[in-house]
Amino acid sequence: MRISAKIMAENIKANLAKQSTQLMNTEIQMSTGKRINKPSDDPTGMGKVLDYRTTQQAISQYRANITDANTRIQYTESVLGQINDFVDQAKNIASDTQGGDGASLAQEVDTIRKQILDLTNSKYNNKYIFSGNRSDTPPFDSTPPYAYNGDSGSHQVIVGQGIGVQIKTDGSQMFVDGSDNLFQVLDNLKTALNTDPVDSAAVQSAVDPLDRISKRLQQAQSGMATTYQSLENTDNHWNNFSNAVETMRQNVEDADLTQTAIDMQVQQTSYQTLLQTAAKVIQPSLVNFLS
Repeated sequence: MRISAKIMAENIKANLAKQSTQLMNTEIQMSTGKRINKPSDDPTGMGKVLDYRTTQQAISQYRANITDANTRIQYTESVLGQINDFVDQAKNIASDTQGGDGASLAQEVDTIRKQILDLTNSKYNNKYIFSGNRSDTPPFDSTPPYAYNGDSGSHQVIVGQGIGVQIKTDGSQMFVDGSDNLFQVLDNLKTALNTDPVDSAAVQSAVDPLDRISKRLQQAQSGMATTYQSLENTDNHWNNFSNAVETMRQNVEDADLTQTAIDMQVQQTSYQTLLQTAAKVIQPSLVNFLS
């Protein structure tokens, strides 16, 4: 059967369109670096890519939560350290008053109490860090009996799907424990120092509660250090998992640029060859018509 010029022209036209589209897609892959640039390129692969991106978004949020939590812990540990330094100063005063002026030492203790109260009102992200869940409320009254206004709640950090880590923020556990109310102990110490003569027995009685409070603060710092390390380990896990997910996404979505460059060269050569063949087979007038 004789093939008409019209059929031959249509076949060449279809092949030119096919190779032109293929070459254009390859050029897009080269420019974007991606094998999948629209869902129709690989519907199944695009579904996987979307899943990988969703997973990466969740991981990014978990890691951001961890970073914020660790910054909070470092800040809280620093505040506790400063408070403990003041407690040690008061304990030193209570341990040895020989040769000191009672009234001057009493003023020093009063200054220590005020500085500690200021520190217990510290905020992180504009929230009180020692008020439990009542973080909009200052934790302690500034006057006797220095009542605690917070609750026993903790700050929760979401580090995974359905997984939370608690950061202790209950100031009553740290600064008040039965009769060992830090602020009241300092007030009693101040009163004992202000007597004339100094009530040495009452002054000495402040040493043990101050020592117990100091140990509680150290325990709180130690607990936060443990939580910090746990969060660091979790962050390392998410970092490794994120790298694995990114590798899987790249394997599905990204183009092999070396192979893509070779493919583009082959396709360009093939396209040019087809044009030259068409020019030889089809009459110039028909080629002009097609163009």
